[in-house]
Amino acid sequence: ASDVYKRQIMVNIKKSVLSSVLKKFLMAITGFVLASFLLIHMLGNLQTFEGGPHAINAYAHTLQTLPWEILWGFRLTLLACFVIHFLTAYMLVVENNKSRPQQYAVKKSLSSSLAARTMIYSGTVVIAFAVLHILHFTVLNLDPDFKILEWVATGGIYEGKTLHDVYAMLIMGFSNPWVALGYIFAMIVIAFHLSHGVSSMFQSVGLRNEAWRYRLNAVAAAYCVVIAAGFSLNPLAVLVSKYTDCEILPVKCVLKQIEAQKAAGAGKIFVDYGFLSGKAAKCAAAVAEKTEAKK
Repeated sequence: ASDVYKRQIMVNIKKSVLSSVLKKFLMAITGFVLASFLLIHMLGNLQTFEGGPHAINAYAHTLQTLPWEILWGFRLTLLACFVIHFLTAYMLVVENNKSRPQQYAVKKSLSSSLAARTMIYSGTVVIAFAVLHILHFTVLNLDPDFKILEWVATGGIYEGKTLHDVYAMLIMGFSNPWVALGYIFAMIVIAFHLSHGVSSMFQSVGLRNEAWRYRLNAVAAAYCVVIAAGFSLNPLAVLVSKYTDCEILPVKCVLKQIEAQKAAGAGKIFVDYGFLSGKAAKCAAAVAEKTEAKK
């Protein structure tokens, strides 16, 4: 009898720990961390519009050179939230499919939004994009040329130091229309995913009731629009600057310098940004010099 009682206690504890309420709470907390990171990451990316490579290159270098305890603590926390969030989501989907009565399928579809009904699919796209994005722009495995882009700081706390040229890397990466359009598509899917996730987050932690439902839904929708638009600005600016006469970013000049130095067999590529200070002739001279070196 004692063993049966102990087993029953363990079963009850297991059911409690794995309850849907707890899972939804975990999803809400981890979702909040991930959604907050998206906003911070977006604001960091927008530093490309501050007049040149200085802001975003210094910002990226500062992040990369944080004390390892802080840097890896932050990365591991994000990874843990990411894994917990999506594993919990898949577990909830499996449970819902097992417990959902077949006769209520139509009723459920009519009473839930498209974003809610497709969370598992949009979430899968988010996972795939996150992996590709890290490999492309963080680990730098998908385009080897990214690794040889260097920049000598001309001001600020890194004066005279050689840093990785994130500014040129973004221009080079998004100059590929497939990369840029794929990135924008992923941002739209992420926003679609967040449109239900952010709203549900308030409910899961007990902050949403009928009186606040529409207000919080509006906040969630506005947040998703800001995230999608903010992340899409860089690829859109690069495409517009490359294929039109509207030069939002110095795409054509930067790409010319990169191509000229690659053709000359340069082991490291240093883009001369002197033209951004009103020295347009310097850009043309730099390109001509690299072309002559090739010959």
